[in-house]
Amino acid sequence: MNAWFKAIAGVAVGLMIAATVPARADRVRYQGVVDLSAEVGPLRAEHHHDWGRASHVATTDPFAADNEYSYLRLLDRVTGTELFRRSVPALTHIWISPDAKYVVGISNVMFLNPYQLVVFSRSGDRLLERNLVGAPGTSQSVTNWIEWYKRPVPQMKIGEDGTTATLSVEDSHGGLRQFQFPAVH
Repeated sequence: MNAWFKAIAGVAVGLMIAATVPARADRVRYQGVVDLSAEVGPLRAEHHHDWGRASHVATTDPFAADNEYSYLRLLDRVTGTELFRRSVPALTHIWISPDAKYVVGISNVMFLNPYQLVVFSRSGDRLLERNLVGAPGTSQSVTNWIEWYKRPVPQMKIGEDGTTATLSVEDSHGGLRQFQFPAVH
């Protein structure tokens, strides 16, 4: 009976280990300083975040006015006019749609970063924010990273159907993740 119990327990432990979500340990917390830009036609989007500063700030809302450690801004390169500047989560890639109606920010940062996807209109209206931690088809480290989009640069596109826009982002497995939000007209 004892050998039978050990065999069953061994199989049970093996199944529990096999069924767990893969996670990688983090040696230190994320403290990245990142500057990104993207251009389409006369528009230039710029993002900056300093996550070393973020860990010393009390706000947990990356969109709050007191977020001075991370921003996204959109500029008209011809006139030099700043079209908008918004506080945002830490982003690791930004993209402007070919029709210049939308600015998309995506992120693989999880530490102090409640959203890994944001979409803004050209006028600076926030149309979508999404937390992808724990979403199907993602993997993550213990605290710092989430892998959900193809790196370094995923394919992205936005289609519109009436009042709804659909953002498609190439995932880390080569498929497309789709996100809907209000279309801008």
